[in-house]
Amino acid sequence: ARFAAVLAQNTEMKWLPVLAACLAAGVLGVDYDVVVYGSTPAGIAAATSAGQLGLSVAVYEPLTMIGGMGAAGALGLHDGDWDAGTGLAQVFMMLNAKAYNITTPVPQPESFVAEASFFTMLHGANVTEVKTDCHVTAAATEKGADGGSRIASILLSCLPDPVTATVFIDASYDGDVMAAAGDIPYTWGREANTTYNESLAGARVPGWVGVGGPKTINALNDDGTLIKYVSNLSDLGPPGSADDALMAFQHRMCISDGDDMAPWPKPDGYNPDDFTLIQRVLDATGNADAFTAMPPGRYHGYPGPKNKYDLCCGITVAASDQPTLNKGWANASWERRQEIVAEHTYFELGTFYYLANDPRVPAAVRKQFSAYGLCKDEFVDNHNVPIQLYVRISNRLVSDYVLTQNNIGNPRGKEDSIATGDWSFDEHMTGKYAVPDGNGGYVVTLEGNFWPSIADGCPNASPHAANKNSYDVPYRTLVPKRGTGGNLLVPVCLSTSAVAYSSTRIESMFMAVGTAAGVAAKQVVDGEVATVQDVNVTKVQNILTQTFKQSIHCCAPSPSPSPLPPYYNVTAAGSASWNGQYVRQLVGEQDLYTAVSATCSNCQLYASKGVWRLAIHGKELMYVASGPSEHPPLSGWVVANGSAPAPTLSAGMLR
Repeated sequence: ARFAAVLAQNTEMKWLPVLAACLAAGVLGVDYDVVVYGSTPAGIAAATSAGQLGLSVAVYEPLTMIGGMGAAGALGLHDGDWDAGTGLAQVFMMLNAKAYNITTPVPQPESFVAEASFFTMLHGANVTEVKTDCHVTAAATEKGADGGSRIASILLSCLPDPVTATVFIDASYDGDVMAAAGDIPYTWGREANTTYNESLAGARVPGWVGVGGPKTINALNDDGTLIKYVSNLSDLGPPGSADDALMAFQHRMCISDGDDMAPWPKPDGYNPDDFTLIQRVLDATGNADAFTAMPPGRYHGYPGPKNKYDLCCGITVAASDQPTLNKGWANASWERRQEIVAEHTYFELGTFYYLANDPRVPAAVRKQFSAYGLCKDEFVDNHNVPIQLYVRISNRLVSDYVLTQNNIGNPRGKEDSIATGDWSFDEHMTGKYAVPDGNGGYVVTLEGNFWPSIADGCPNASPHAANKNSYDVPYRTLVPKRGTGGNLLVPVCLSTSAVAYSSTRIESMFMAVGTAAGVAAKQVVDGEVATVQDVNVTKVQNILTQTFKQSIHCCAPSPSPSPLPPYYNVTAAGSASWNGQYVRQLVGEQDLYTAVSATCSNCQLYASKGVWRLAIHGKELMYVASGPSEHPPLSGWVVANGSAPAPTLSAGMLR
C-alpha cells in the first residue's frame, strides 16, 4: 500500500494512480475481473453487462443448467410489467421472439429456448467461462486498502483451486457467497413487527382472509396424529414475532397434453396415505381445483404450437404451494438442500399421480388429470421436472440501508435508483396448521399470506397515478455494510425486510438489478473507487440508461433534504464529558451521531420527532434543541438534565 501511495504521487504518468489503486486493493494477478456466482436472470444480466463493458467475467452455476428461474425453473420473466420491459430483460424477450420467428416479446418461453437466449447474451458479451454443477463451498476474506474486509477468493465444488477476482457478484437465490464470507451481516426468515415497525411483519394469526376452497378439513388422522403436510400450531410464535419461516417453495412444473406429455410418474417411495389431505378436499368438494385448475395458466407470450402450462401456487389448504417442506432451507448444507428439493418433488408428483390413479379419487377427476402430464421435451435429463426449485425467499443482506414496508413506496422515487420494481407485496403461505375448531376438533388452516398493493401496504406511499405497485430500487440495497464485503455485490438477496422482499423477488427486476451490479463492478475494476460502497451511482445510472436502455425510475425522485454533515464537534457544554466529536451513523432508518472522542461512549446526538437532542438513548436527556430542525442547530440549545452552560456545535465538512 505504501508503494502504491508513492506511485500515485507521480503525476507525470497518468496510469500510475490506477496501478496504485490496484496495488493497494491487492487486485493484480486475479483470475478474473468479475466472478458471478449464480446464473439466475440477475447473474446472466450482471455477467452480460460487465462483459459488454470489457471486463473479463466467469460464471459459476450450482445447478446443472443455467438461467435460474428464467430457464432452469421454467418461469422465464412471467411476472412484472414485461409489456414495458427495458434493458437486458427486453433483449432476452426479443431473443426468445426471434427463436419463434415472431416480433413480439416472449417473456416465458420453453426452458431450452430461454437457456439458448441466455447463452447468446453471455457469448455476445465475450463471457466464455461458464461452469455448471459448481456450488460454492467456502469463501476467504482479506483486509482491503480501506481497512474493511473484501472477498479474496471462493472455493467451488467443480474446481481444485480457489478462484480470485477483483469483484464478486453473488447472484444466487441463497446468497451463498455472502453467507460464506463470515463477516457480512445477513438474515433470513421473518423479522418481528417491531424491528422496522412493519404492520405485515412477523408471525401471523392463521385464518381465512383471501383463502379459497374448503375450510373445514380435519387436520388429524384417526389415531389423533397430524396428517402429512400439516404442522402443530405450537410451532408458530405469537403474532408479530420473528421466526425462521420462509414462504412456500415449489417447482413451476411444465404441463402439457396429447402427444407432448409424459404421464405422471409414480415417485420413488410413493405412499398413497401421504395424500390424505387432498383426498379429504376431494370428499368435501368433488374436485381437485384446490390443488390446481387443469390445465393451469398458459406460458406467458409463448406462441405455440404446443400446449404448455405453468403450475403455480394457489391459496387453499391443498394448494401446490407446500409451506411445511422448506424448514431450515436458508442455512442448510448443500446436501440437505437437495433432500428438501426431493421432498418437494415427491409432494408435487405424488399428488398428480394420486389424482390420476388412486381408485378413491372420483372417476371424473382421474380422467381430467390423466389427460395431462409433464412436458416430455422439457428437462429431459431430470425426468421432465424443472431443475431449479422456486426459492421465493432465502437469506437476505442487511446493509446500512434496508428496504422495508415503510420506505419501499415512500418515496417511490429514489435518487440512487438503478432499477424499478413493479409488484405488490406478495407473501405466499408460510404455514399450514392444525387449528382448534371450537368443537373439540382441529381444521387445516393457512398462515402467512398477504398481498396488498404498494400503494395500500406502504404507509404514506407517494402517489403514482399509473401503477399502484411501482417504485424505485436503490443501489444501496445491493452493497454490504460499509467495512464489509468491499468487493461484493448482491443483486438477488437484497438488503430488504422479509415484507419488502415479497415484492422485490421478481425475476424481471432481478435482471435490471443484476445489470446495475455488472456496471458498478467496472468502477472497482478500473480503480476509480476502492469499494462497491464508494461507487459513483450517477455514472452507473448514465450507463444503464444510455448503453443498456434500462429504465431506472418509475417516477421522479423526491427532492432530497440537504445532506447531513459527516460529523459534529460539541463544545462548551457544562457537562464536560459530552464535549467531543460525534460521527454520523445510519441505524435502521434513523440518522444519528455517536460520540467518538467524548469521554462518554454512550453519548449520542439524534432527533426525536424532529427535535435534536444530546442524550443516552432511552436513559438520560442532557441537552435539547429549542425546536424542530432538519439538521442539528449550532446554537440555541437548552439544558435538560446536564449542567449549564448549553453546548455549541460546529459541523464537519461535507464529503
